[in-house]
Amino acid sequence: MREKKKFISDIDYNKSSKACSPCNLECKKIDKRVNNRKLSELSAKEVPHILKVFDL
Repeated sequence: MREKKKFISDIDYNKSSKACSPCNLECKKIDKRVNNRKLSELSAKEVPHILKVFDL
């Protein structure tokens, strides 16, 4: 028997250990901007730019 394909709308990412592609891409961008620094090492000017992806 063939396994039924899952469409992206059928996946509940709130209960998933994996992020959807757009979210994963944004997380990688944030990780690159933070660049293994501690949060205390980020300047106040950088934080809004880094967290801008969460603005709706």
